[in-house]
Amino acid sequence: MTGKPEGLENVVVRVHDACFTSEVLGSLKCDCAEQLKLAMDYIQEHDNGIIIYLQQEGRGIGLSNKIAAYSLQETGLDTVDANRALGLPDDCREYTSVTNILANLGVKSIHLMTNNPRKIELLRATGVQVADRIPCIVKAQPYSKNYLEIKQSKMAHDFDGSYCYWNHDGSALLPGTQLAVDPQDTMNKRTPPDRQES
Repeated sequence: MTGKPEGLENVVVRVHDACFTSEVLGSLKCDCAEQLKLAMDYIQEHDNGIIIYLQQEGRGIGLSNKIAAYSLQETGLDTVDANRALGLPDDCREYTSVTNILANLGVKSIHLMTNNPRKIELLRATGVQVADRIPCIVKAQPYSKNYLEIKQSKMAHDFDGSYCYWNHDGSALLPGTQLAVDPQDTMNKRTPPDRQES
């Protein structure tokens, strides 16, 4: 936490779920560790901000199930289909504790750092006033390409293609080339500076 967000409106908040594989072991299969670093940097640059770190490994399925899903991904399944093959939900995270923490701090409304519309919906359903969304988009790398595409296509994460540094036909973009972002996108209002690299 930075500053004194108690009792304030429009506090920048990142609700981040633990990712042992990337944050401790250094796995490059996802963008979790980079998102956490981005959120910490962004919040430190602002007067008031909070990171709420939850133990909900693997979108809530736990570490052992996540490792089993990783094994299935090695056979060609994506992150969603691997969960389903194990009889597990796509995403079973819940955010009651976030509501309680923010209520305890007296935070009146938040600007949520996320690309995940489900997270916004669940927080609002528990009474959190999500006034705005701040994109939390990091530069992709080859090992996370499929993971990010699946988050966008099957889980409706809001990237607008700006996480990509490859063309969708599979060929890499030339250095300095940037994919177009939809100018009609009204949610990407305050993208953290110098973060959306191509």
